[in-house]
Amino acid sequence: MEIKAFMIFAIVILILFLITINNIMLIAIKQNKLKKGLALSYMILSIFSGSAISSFLIWKFFIS
Repeated sequence: MEIKAFMIFAIVILILFLITINNIMLIAIKQNKLKKGLALSYMILSIFSGSAISSFLIWKFFIS
């Protein structure tokens, strides 16, 4: 039971982290302090990696 609670906590923290990072990137793009191509590629990469990690954790959660 503790492992499942830890996995849920990890998924929530990961999602909040990705939302925060993407909001920071959007603010940086709007203030022209960051190149758009670099920021957009980082945002896309973070979204894909976050969804892959969280889907793996959800899959592991339902298997065990």
